[in-house]
Amino acid sequence: MIAGIIEGFYGPPWTHQERLRNIDLLAEYGGNTYVWAAKLEPRHRQLWAEPFTELELAEFAELSIRQKTVQVLIGLTPGADATTEQVIDKLQPAINHGCHGVVLSFDDLPALDAATKHQEIANALIENLKTHVWLVPTHYAGVTSSPYLEQLIEGLHQDVLVMWTGVHVVNDSIDAHEARQRTQACCGRKPLLWDNTPVNDAMMSEALHLGPYAGREAALRSEISGLLINPMEFATASQPTLVSALAWVNDGEPYSAWLNFVDQHGWTEFARCTAFPDDPHWPGARPTDDWWQAVVDIHPLGLEAGCEPWIDAAKQGAQLVLDARRLLDPALLRSQNTVLKKITLAMRWRSWQ
Repeated sequence: MIAGIIEGFYGPPWTHQERLRNIDLLAEYGGNTYVWAAKLEPRHRQLWAEPFTELELAEFAELSIRQKTVQVLIGLTPGADATTEQVIDKLQPAINHGCHGVVLSFDDLPALDAATKHQEIANALIENLKTHVWLVPTHYAGVTSSPYLEQLIEGLHQDVLVMWTGVHVVNDSIDAHEARQRTQACCGRKPLLWDNTPVNDAMMSEALHLGPYAGREAALRSEISGLLINPMEFATASQPTLVSALAWVNDGEPYSAWLNFVDQHGWTEFARCTAFPDDPHWPGARPTDDWWQAVVDIHPLGLEAGCEPWIDAAKQGAQLVLDARRLLDPALLRSQNTVLKKITLAMRWRSWQ
């Protein structure tokens, strides 16, 4: 079963070293696939027709041989005026440098009636590159068919895998029944699940997703051709969810795998600070003073500098809670005038928000 990462978010792409480290992590925890497809990589989307640079091709080669058990595929979003010859010429050098396949990313495009062209390009790549070809359709979410999907699937080479994000673009849960509905909508092709977690781009940019892989029932595994999670721009901070997702793929216990990983790295309490009430790592509605103090004292090491605003907010917020609890202690209220302290605390609260 395909299992790994599709670097497909909007935001600063990972560095080459970050990609290498996460390919190592994939190999260590039973993953087998990495897809290069970050939206802001210039020659992935905006400058799609430009040839890959010599540096990019050299990096592709290094990624491809990093781990024998991890295949590397290169994504491309051809423009509306793209010809099959252009796409073949663009991607052939990546295959020549050792990449194991290509992904046509037709997601988030304005043209909704280009199914025939998308099919033609995919079929031409299969015929000419003799490699894996996967496709992200313009209609990548939902469980019902559409004229676009019908035209795309009819005549599409049987070896082309078609991706799907679930009922929605981002999903709290995905179940086997939904996957079967999507398979039916795609004329019997099991979807390759592009799971938008722990990604935090677009409307989710104020959240930091450090939690376990959750909301995907075990029966889903037999209804999909594979799982690719879309990470955050923070390559290291994405690792807890990745490790948890790989445990799910391999019939392990996702929460236990997650907890072991964050415990080893000293990130447990910080991760719980970023949780929402329905998350399995939620610390509860009424954490103890000891827990809040532990948050004040956190020093999560090894995370990207970009995570520091969340770390600072967690520490400051926890200190506010402790100060508020002490201020409202009945013994303290009887012993002194607390009006000024309450006003100061309220001002700190507004500033923290």
